[in-house]
Amino acid sequence: MNPITVLYFGDLMNQVQIGREQLRLPPSVADVAGLMRVLAMRGGDWQQAFGQARPTLRITINKRDADTGSPLKAGDEVAFIEMVSL
Repeated sequence: MNPITVLYFGDLMNQVQIGREQLRLPPSVADVAGLMRVLAMRGGDWQQAFGQARPTLRITINKRDADTGSPLKAGDEVAFIEMVSL
C-alpha cells in the first residue's frame, strides 16, 4: 500500500510523543483496526494507546468520522483524537 498519513491530537500526541507520521502499511492491513494493531505492536505507550478501542478515542479518515471497521486506502489521512471531557 502506498503511504498513509497518521495524525495524533490531544493527550494522545503527548503520550506517544509524535504529532504526524507517514506509514507504509502491509497489504494485510485493510482497516483502522489493523492500523491500530500495527501501532500497538510498537509496545509501551503505543500498546496502551492503541491496544483496544475506547470511547474517548475519536477517529477520522480524510476529515470524516470513522471507526475501527472503516477501510483504508493509499493516500488516506487518518487522525486519532483523544477526547477528554472538561
